[in-house]
Amino acid sequence: MYLHDESARELAHIRTMVLRLEHLVQHGEIGRHATVVTSTDYWRARVKTTARSAPQLQPQAATLLAWLDAIDAVLLDSMR
Repeated sequence: MYLHDESARELAHIRTMVLRLEHLVQHGEIGRHATVVTSTDYWRARVKTTARSAPQLQPQAATLLAWLDAIDAVLLDSMR
């Protein structure tokens, strides 16, 4: 049970950070604030690691991964 609670807290933290990342992308601020933690790959890896340790959280993890994919699509589109 403890592992599930810890994993759920981790996914909640990741969700908060992805929301912040989305805000930076939407406002064109990603370039000024670019660091390792503004990389969608960084957050994708954390989601996958967390989901492996708590399979019952797969639905939440899948939602976060789809959200990160959408952010990547916006970033790619803005680079064109």
